[in-house]
Amino acid sequence: MRLIVVRHGETNYNAQRRYTGQSDIPLNALGEGQANALRDCLATERLDVIVSSDLERTRVTAKIIARNHDLPLLEDRDLRELAFGEWEGYTYDEVRARDAEKVALWRTDPTENAPPGGETVTQLRDRCARALRRWQAQYPEASVLWVTHGGLIGVLLCHVLGLDLKRRWQFRHDNASISEMILRNDRIIIVRLNETAHIRALQVETD
Repeated sequence: MRLIVVRHGETNYNAQRRYTGQSDIPLNALGEGQANALRDCLATERLDVIVSSDLERTRVTAKIIARNHDLPLLEDRDLRELAFGEWEGYTYDEVRARDAEKVALWRTDPTENAPPGGETVTQLRDRCARALRRWQAQYPEASVLWVTHGGLIGVLLCHVLGLDLKRRWQFRHDNASISEMILRNDRIIIVRLNETAHIRALQVETD
């Protein structure tokens, strides 16, 4: 399977550096522009399947991309972002001020410790792996596009490369970025990672 992985366009929570998690926050104006740039960038790509997480920011990004492809938009809840529970909607500094001990635990080992009411990074990895197995089994020779979230992309890369989940922060995944990999049985080939050339002009305009 050829897997192209796209992160959704920007939201206001992204711009304000707030934990978003599974809160259903829409794209902002820049995010819509980024989604249009993704559409143009991917217009000539061979795509057999387009799959989105079921949250609005990914669904809208995927719908815009799909305008150039005669394909239905499929949804998969397993492609959702990490659930941050009670921390969603707050900045890191706000969360640390009110929940310092739990923040310390989570930063020490997020694979075993979850935000209050949220999930661990291990739980995110498990559903990411489940989604990967499912789509690869259904479309082993296809070109599949996932429109998903930054946290899941980092965990996906650690999973397919056999890396410790604590190393997920070593992979950058900007809003509206494109990554790509080829999965052939036990062989994983990374083709591109955090490609953002298609949105650089938008970033310059807003700086």
